[in-house]
Amino acid sequence: MFLRAAALGLAAPAAFNLSRLAVAAPAGAPKRLLIFHMPHGVPNIHYNPQVMGGDLTQFVLNHSVASVCGTSNKACMVPSILSGLEPYKQYVNVYQGFKYASGAGPHVNAVNFLTDSKDLEGNVPRLSIDHAIGQKLGIKPLNLGASARPLGAVTLYPKVFWDGTGFIEAEKNPVKAADAVFGGLKAPTGGVNPDVEAREALLKLTEGEVQGLQQELSSLTSEQTKLQAHLDALLALHSGGNGGGALSCSTAPALPNVEKIRALNMPDVTPEGMPNWYLGDYQGDNQNFPLILAAQMEVAAQAIACNASPIVTLQAMFSTSAMNFKFIDINKAHHNDISHNGPEMNPLMGTNALVSTFADAQRWFIDQIVEGLVKPLLVDDPAAPGTKIIDNTIIYVCSEIGDGQNHTLKTEEYPTYHPDPQPYTSAYLPLLTIGGGGGALKTGRIVRNAADRPATDLYLTLAQAMGAPLMTFGDSTGSIKEVLA
Repeated sequence: MFLRAAALGLAAPAAFNLSRLAVAAPAGAPKRLLIFHMPHGVPNIHYNPQVMGGDLTQFVLNHSVASVCGTSNKACMVPSILSGLEPYKQYVNVYQGFKYASGAGPHVNAVNFLTDSKDLEGNVPRLSIDHAIGQKLGIKPLNLGASARPLGAVTLYPKVFWDGTGFIEAEKNPVKAADAVFGGLKAPTGGVNPDVEAREALLKLTEGEVQGLQQELSSLTSEQTKLQAHLDALLALHSGGNGGGALSCSTAPALPNVEKIRALNMPDVTPEGMPNWYLGDYQGDNQNFPLILAAQMEVAAQAIACNASPIVTLQAMFSTSAMNFKFIDINKAHHNDISHNGPEMNPLMGTNALVSTFADAQRWFIDQIVEGLVKPLLVDDPAAPGTKIIDNTIIYVCSEIGDGQNHTLKTEEYPTYHPDPQPYTSAYLPLLTIGGGGGALKTGRIVRNAADRPATDLYLTLAQAMGAPLMTFGDSTGSIKEVLA
């Protein structure tokens, strides 16, 4: 096939790639899924987006509106932890009115929030949605964790990812993760990427040249159908379609944060100190944590961009981690000291310093998502010309509970904390998606349910958007039709 293409006058890179594409899967824009776990909920008063009137497609993410502010009894706006996503809100969906299965209780829910189980312990097999989708598509998810499980940790709370037979421990060393994903690729040597050059050459083919190649197919046998699919895709590209083969990096991507970790020669798991009281918290003082998270995001983003791992999960911290946030000038442990001040949905708490500190910590996670995941994917997708990688990706951001202080697993209102006649403020689970999944999701909207709806319905929706429809998952009742394109 290479010789036939070359004989037609194609440049060698284009001829080689055409023959390589012929033995690949049929053309089509790849779909990617990235799940990001941000621990221990949000201060809702600093989270709930402001909607303009009744139109759920008209909203802002850079502030939320409190019912009253302080003791002035006047309405006010408070900074939102979602502020960093405001410039990209056309890609964002915020999901409100969903619930986790409550049978297990809020702490044990740390094991169950991504799974199909209500089991009270962490030793019964279950299936998390990343592996459920992966099994449908024949893809093994890449499970990463910046502080997913400390040395000698509690055996329950860090368990998030399950393959149906057992718990899958997240890879905590970004160097090992990068080497496993990209180790077979050579480091870039500068100059023009041959794959990029070849794709440009293919796209510059005239319609006549493509038709000439199609005529040459008459003497081909087993590969004829596959090559025909790619030639049809090239014609579609010339006419403005979004076909094309899957992106494959021929050289290892630059991973500067991973290389910083490599230079530090860090252990596989950085200890987070001694266990703290009965919950088995680990008091952390790891100043390298922001770099570790940045490196894991780097691996995740490039694995998505290269299609090296189309399904990636990243657990920023395990659910009861007491990581010290001195790195953003908050000299407190995340679990309890930062996240357990509230109730955070109390409209009188909008200007409370303790709740604002919690908001600052959770805003830091969102800002890292923007810098480490969203921006790197806002580039042209060579696998689907005319689109960005983010267009063909779904980033699902979630937490295992809603309100940090009260450990809510569903939308709740706490009238006890609201002086009459002030309206109540609902506490929502922080659930959002970023990206369109190859046009499978309608984006740029608040997805609101009047009554609590199982979060597993959202998982069914993600599976359908990824082309891996599930009939049911846990306590699901059906996919979210209004968000599917």
